[in-house]
Amino acid sequence: MKIKKVIPYILLFTLMMLNISGCTRKDFTKKEDEYTKAQKIAFSALSDAFYMVKNKNFNVLKYKKHDNWYLFLFYMTTDNSPQYLLCLVENNKALWYASAGYPAMSMGFGVNRVKYKGKSIYFCNLNTSTWIPSTGARKPTNYTKMVFEFENGTKLIENVKGDKGYIVIVDGYKKLKDLILYNAKGEIVNRYEDIGYDCYECKVVAFKHVNLKE
Repeated sequence: MKIKKVIPYILLFTLMMLNISGCTRKDFTKKEDEYTKAQKIAFSALSDAFYMVKNKNFNVLKYKKHDNWYLFLFYMTTDNSPQYLLCLVENNKALWYASAGYPAMSMGFGVNRVKYKGKSIYFCNLNTSTWIPSTGARKPTNYTKMVFEFENGTKLIENVKGDKGYIVIVDGYKKLKDLILYNAKGEIVNRYEDIGYDCYECKVVAFKHVNLKE
């Protein structure tokens, strides 16, 4: 008798759990669709911009969503030389893109900045090794954390474990004072002075509206 009384509650609980899990999957799919659409817009606009380059391939190194912005750090390979590009998709159809300036090379990291709508966007690729000037040898970077220090005294910590690039967004147009990159052991691998305190200011080089069919 007791088992019969409990069965309806078990069924009710099971239905509730199925409903919750269904909502979770639905929300995840919606977010995934938004990302896919934004990425298609970015690919479409960049392909149009580099239409004269016959052999080209765009790989996403880093992705970040900020409010209604979708930011993509692309590594573009061509017949000539590779290039890094930052693309920003806004409101699902407006896209601007900027040259990534100087990519990270011997030192393993670089610093580029775009100023957009009251924000400073820092970005660059991250290499797996860095050059040691005193010995002329290279050592693994294994970056896990970047600490941005600004001249107004504020700091921002970005986790980059396993990342091939970074995108950091801060309010205002703060001047970067120092940047420290750590590995998993908490050791300093590189800092801003290693690249001569060089922050490359990137400008918007094109703006395009892309209307994709639903």
